[in-house]
Amino acid sequence: MQLENIARMNNWSNEEKACVRTTMLRGSAAAILENLCSLDLREYEKITSALKLRFGDAHLTELLHGQLHNRTQQAKEDL
Repeated sequence: MQLENIARMNNWSNEEKACVRTTMLRGSAAAILENLCSLDLREYEKITSALKLRFGDAHLTELLHGQLHNRTQQAKEDL
């Protein structure tokens, strides 16, 4: 959100936003960039989408539903 505000105030292009975003990333977030090709690293939307896919919660619904479906009642648990 902060990057979006700064970019808007400074009239940055998507490529400039992509450059700043990739420079700011550390650790596992920076590791996501290894999966993108060099052209994608210049596209702000592709970087943002890759980060949302990895760190966002959109996939959690399906994941949690699967976990609930596969769960079995333990011997010590009441109904």
